[in-house]
Amino acid sequence: MGQAQYEAIYRRFRPQTFDKVLGQRHVVSVLKSQIADGNVPHAYLFSGTRGTGKTTMARLLAKGVNCLADGQRPCGVCENCIAIQNGIFVDVIEIDAASNNGVDNVRDITAATVYPPSVGRKRVFIIDEAHMLTLQAANAFLKTLEEPPENTVFILATTVPEKLPATIRSRCLSFEFKRVPAAIIAEGMKEITGELGIDAADDALALVAANADGSVRDALSILETCVSSGQKTLDRNDVLSAVGSAGDEVIAAMSLDVFAGKTASALIRLSEVLNAGKEVRRVIEDWIDFSRTALLVKYLDKPQNILNRSLENIEAVKAQTADMDEKYLSGQILKLSRLCNESRWSAHPGILLEMLIIEMSERKQHRQAV
Repeated sequence: MGQAQYEAIYRRFRPQTFDKVLGQRHVVSVLKSQIADGNVPHAYLFSGTRGTGKTTMARLLAKGVNCLADGQRPCGVCENCIAIQNGIFVDVIEIDAASNNGVDNVRDITAATVYPPSVGRKRVFIIDEAHMLTLQAANAFLKTLEEPPENTVFILATTVPEKLPATIRSRCLSFEFKRVPAAIIAEGMKEITGELGIDAADDALALVAANADGSVRDALSILETCVSSGQKTLDRNDVLSAVGSAGDEVIAAMSLDVFAGKTASALIRLSEVLNAGKEVRRVIEDWIDFSRTALLVKYLDKPQNILNRSLENIEAVKAQTADMDEKYLSGQILKLSRLCNESRWSAHPGILLEMLIIEMSERKQHRQAV
């Protein structure tokens, strides 16, 4: 027998019922109620940042209106739910408007709505990247929305709803998908690592969530990278390595060099970090995060409650930056933040960071000389 095919984490742990969805409770509560009451509109518009669950929610809605269970729907285990999960349910059609955005594609959809559902209660069309429809295709689709076929549901998903004609948006029940809070993402990742048999540290999962920036899909992608080697533990350093971070030790050493006016040492450390393959903007972002941590520990009794770090890690940062006062740290954060923004448009962001290091460390030398 051959080896079982590997299944990516984001596919393996994609929610099969509404209760497993991370965040978006304002959407879940309405959809569950509509499915239970049998009062499902003919068109929905799901909009919001990438990776927040729009397509997943569309599939759950498609399951819900076709689920065979008597109780809460979708059940996730009936014949129809499993067929939709596997992408073989004939009455659920997914269309990527990024590559199928013409009038002919819309006419194919319109032609398919003439016939009643084959095996389910409703035929569901999920149109992803709906904003990519051409103007002519959108106008052709508008006619179908104005005279919706019986037992047909359209779900449009997009990251930029304003690119859709107002006439289409006005004919859909709209839901805006919000970025998922880091605490909820971390909780979800903890459940997944538990099922995978991985002993994951809380601060590691908090760091995964922080780097995901509200996107569950990004969190799953980071987690996938972290555990791809098959290890059964996950700590903060594993996550730092996965996301390309330089790590606190290097950032702390470079920051202390600048604070002490050791320009050459700071520049050598930066060169070593970049030669190791770290991205310049990532180094700047890590330095900002390190400085923020150092600043907040001076004001808060329990900074671990709002920082994605363990108490041990916070104590280390506190000790490393004990001589840096609040004014110095806040000024450093502002300088680095401006540089982070400027680096987006520069062909040589590494040189800009070198210049800032020289400026900050030589300013320190001047103050010491005075």
